[in-house]
Amino acid sequence: MPELLLVATTQGFDARDLVRAIERHAPDGVTVRSAPGLLAPRREGDGLVRDAARERGVTVVVVAPGGPDLASHALLTVEGARSVGRPVAAVVVAGPGGADQRAVLREHAGAAEVVELPDPQAPSSAVASWPLLEWAAGEPAPAGAAPGDIALAPYSAWEPHPAPDPRAAGRGAIDPVLAEIVAAEGPVLASRAYGLYNKAAGGKKLTTIVRAPLSAAAYRLRMAGRIEIVRAEETPGQGDEVLRMAGSPRVRVRELGPRALDEVPLEEIAELMERLTTAGADDLKRAVLDAYGLVRLTAKADDYLEQAFGLTAPS
Repeated sequence: MPELLLVATTQGFDARDLVRAIERHAPDGVTVRSAPGLLAPRREGDGLVRDAARERGVTVVVVAPGGPDLASHALLTVEGARSVGRPVAAVVVAGPGGADQRAVLREHAGAAEVVELPDPQAPSSAVASWPLLEWAAGEPAPAGAAPGDIALAPYSAWEPHPAPDPRAAGRGAIDPVLAEIVAAEGPVLASRAYGLYNKAAGGKKLTTIVRAPLSAAAYRLRMAGRIEIVRAEETPGQGDEVLRMAGSPRVRVRELGPRALDEVPLEEIAELMERLTTAGADDLKRAVLDAYGLVRLTAKADDYLEQAFGLTAPS
């Protein structure tokens, strides 16, 4: 039975009127549920809402109140749903919000439709025009997409600025800058995050002496509950830790951005491979290169992609 899960981007939003309106207009056989967020505890059993969403195979509809954080909150929720393999049919903008925020959503929400809900307290008239049956069927492919084409989330690169020398600076100076890098680029390989910091501090090579205080900063941030660290041994073949903000998705499938291929976490490539397989791609390695805008399959790239393929779910 198709199921729509309405996920609010802020816990203060009351979705009950919207749920009732969608239930009245939804085709027979479509179930409608709501959740206060993908990272909220699930009502029944252990785990989070996103775990239940994956288990039930729902299609997600993101509900985002208008405001200055509209696009940021909505796109994080979109990526969170896709990180566990759930399609996002639409982003509902509830109430007034800046036109620039809506433009960002429409540019970066991928195949998800962006619709307006001017009055969240009286949603029926707006809901009546929504293609609920199409939404319940899953996320459509982008218009004109060829088999194997999928939408990638934009890569948010850290904006460099001068940083203190990690060999001499105290923890109070190093930690905030490293947290900035992880917040912008996470999940990010530790070597990339430390390299960005080192370059901003005027360094050239990421030596063991430079890496040590940066690694210590990462573990302080983890102990403070600000970031999470995936140890190298948890991802076979990775050979490096992965850093991400606490509570953020473990995997975010994004454009390549300024990264080299071997700077992309293997779990991110593995998830991309699974989505490409679902989209009908035949040659996965070539499809990954195409998705990233790369041309040559070098021996190094072939080996790295083989490591990622080993992390994919058996077909």
